[in-house]
Amino acid sequence: MTNEEEEIIDALVDHHEMPKKFDVDKVISYFEGENFCLVLYFANLQDRGFQKFVVNDFSVNVEEMYMLSASFGKLLEQEVNIHVISQAKNRVDHVIHMAGTFRALFRKKEVVD
Repeated sequence: MTNEEEEIIDALVDHHEMPKKFDVDKVISYFEGENFCLVLYFANLQDRGFQKFVVNDFSVNVEEMYMLSASFGKLLEQEVNIHVISQAKNRVDHVIHMAGTFRALFRKKEVVD
């Protein structure tokens, strides 16, 4: 996880994902090669800014995706930024569900649990 805003903004611009408005919270996800990137933008004055999560080689490192989802689940239990965190968790859960498809697309070996 990083909150280095310059790095995050550069990546968002490079991937054509930069928000046009900054008055509402946002959840943005995109892929950098085989890495899954999730960016949260908090519009609240006390928390304003970006946070970026990256799971390298996400189709193989599914356990890291589960850990990220579980972390968001804990934040939801604590009622922290419910709207944004629930969107983020849903986005991660969706990619977890699609991990097998991405492994096939990337020609990766099946993960053995």
